[in-house]
Amino acid sequence: MRRALISLSVAGIATALWAGGPSFDFMPDGGRATFMQVFPDPEAARAALKAHTTLEEWNAAIAAAVPELDPKGARTLAGYLAANAPLAALAQAEDLSAALPQDGKDLALARCQSCHSLFTGYLMQRRDDAAWRGVFKSPFHSGIAMTEAELATFADYSAVNMPLRFEDVPPELRF
Repeated sequence: MRRALISLSVAGIATALWAGGPSFDFMPDGGRATFMQVFPDPEAARAALKAHTTLEEWNAAIAAAVPELDPKGARTLAGYLAANAPLAALAQAEDLSAALPQDGKDLALARCQSCHSLFTGYLMQRRDDAAWRGVFKSPFHSGIAMTEAELATFADYSAVNMPLRFEDVPPELRF
């Protein structure tokens, strides 16, 4: 219980700092906002949340709903939804965007930059899914409380979207 409270406190502080600090619009969306763009009709969104659970099912549903969505964005969204599935219970929520779990971008901003440079320690790192998961096995990351779904969400988002191009990161956020 204490770890959960500490984790929520850290996430709250990081979110408050993030809201009042620099813009992170240069980072790719992590899933939540994209979901609402791909499924703008609440009933279609609710039906999708009830029908799909695997990466392959989400890939197909996203391609059918918005074939023009860029491949990285589509893959990021599919990975986010698959990592957090089943999501059928969320279909009952009045505000779907508020009910969806944190996505990879949210988790990176809330959990990474409070301890080290987001630029060198995260944005410029190329790793596959397994290597991103392995980061949390090191002694200095083992105290970060993450559920399996959060770990899968973070690792998938990071493997698909990192590293960023140097010139895409605002100069004030480098190093």
